[in-house]
Amino acid sequence: MLILAMTIPTSNAKPAEPTYAGAVFGGQHTTIDNLSTDSSSIDQLPAIAEDFTATWCDNCIKAEAVLDDLESEGLVQKYEFHRSPDHEDPLGNDFVSSYLTERYDVAVPPMVAFNGTIKKEGTLPDSDSLENDYRTMIATPLNMGDGLSTFAWTPKALCDCDIPDNTGIISWNLDLNMSLYPDSVLAVKAWFVEDSAEFSDGGNGAGTYHDIVRNITDLGNELAGTATIEIPTAYDGNDLEVHLIYVMDFFESEPEQEVSGDAESTPGFGILVALVAIIVAVLIPRRQ
Repeated sequence: MLILAMTIPTSNAKPAEPTYAGAVFGGQHTTIDNLSTDSSSIDQLPAIAEDFTATWCDNCIKAEAVLDDLESEGLVQKYEFHRSPDHEDPLGNDFVSSYLTERYDVAVPPMVAFNGTIKKEGTLPDSDSLENDYRTMIATPLNMGDGLSTFAWTPKALCDCDIPDNTGIISWNLDLNMSLYPDSVLAVKAWFVEDSAEFSDGGNGAGTYHDIVRNITDLGNELAGTATIEIPTAYDGNDLEVHLIYVMDFFESEPEQEVSGDAESTPGFGILVALVAIIVAVLIPRRQ
């Protein structure tokens, strides 16, 4: 069964396309043993790059090399979602993998989604290079206005409180006018990310894999809150980080359906979908 799965084409010819799923933003983070507080404007945070990958996927290396370069420039915050269940890849988590595959309707890597709003399966460029494709895609504005996100993390070792071992306290406050997004539901999440993991038996020969999402904890739907959450086990080493992520589940109808006058006047995801469609239109002709 594995051999058959690995011979399935990895959709290298698919162009960039809107996801119609809603925005993913945030990315403020710290190591799990560090006391941290950060307040940042949403517009100043790097784009969120959700990278669907696997240790046997050769084409995934091409995508991740570009993402790593963009991350070094401060343009993206990269997150690797390893395919699971997959006995060729021990770095995945079933719950984490299902979040991504269901949200973006994808089964086989590679796939990269930016800010939750635009995705590209495979690594065949639509323009003259994959890097230019990604740069164009991350330029899609989220139109979140003057939103401000505050993130705080207190590890057990620095907490003067009675909480279980292997836990920490996360707090968040999102100053965002949700009335601008009447067709969306906010979900607040903590993503536990392993900075790097060694797996020498990976079929693509990378050896070291970075920015691996090890687990996702749902924190609810409130704009502000505090929660004591369990810290997962790292694959190896002691380099886990906790990241604050906001996910907007977007229930707006797709563009071919008529949009009401009120929705058109809302500076939210209706405009965002149109902008994504424009960017896709820019990318595709350049491939010819």
